[in-house]
Amino acid sequence: MSVTMKTKMIDGVPHILDEESMTYFPTIKQDEQTGLTYTLDPETFTYVPNITLTVDERDIGRWGMKRKKFLKENKPVLYMQMFDDHTLTDHLIEVNEAAERMMDKLEAQMMEQEGVTEKLKATDQMEWVRRLNSIDSRVEEIILNELIYV
Repeated sequence: MSVTMKTKMIDGVPHILDEESMTYFPTIKQDEQTGLTYTLDPETFTYVPNITLTVDERDIGRWGMKRKKFLKENKPVLYMQMFDDHTLTDHLIEVNEAAERMMDKLEAQMMEQEGVTEKLKATDQMEWVRRLNSIDSRVEEIILNELIYV
């Protein structure tokens, strides 16, 4: 196939001449049935669909990552269904937000119940750190069991 880059505007659309068939082909065309647009490859005179891949780059957070790993390893059918339905990222973000809210609420409640205050921090920093780490560990375990591993 001999390709010449002779172009011509027809009805406001650029066309390229195929010297072998002496036919002008539009550089861009749209399929009425699917709504897809195609661009002409001038070397092969074949139309290539104009498709772009959109990648969801929203941050799913720490808890979302744990939930994703759990679903992938323990509930692969549910994971694939959500992936195929394009609802996985939304689900992971919701789980992450719920876990963060739960963590803030439970930490505040436990700190109040166990007397982990700024006064304790000022008088005995190491005890304050020990108690806070203990609270964090228990809260994380609750979140994992109630939100992530279900």
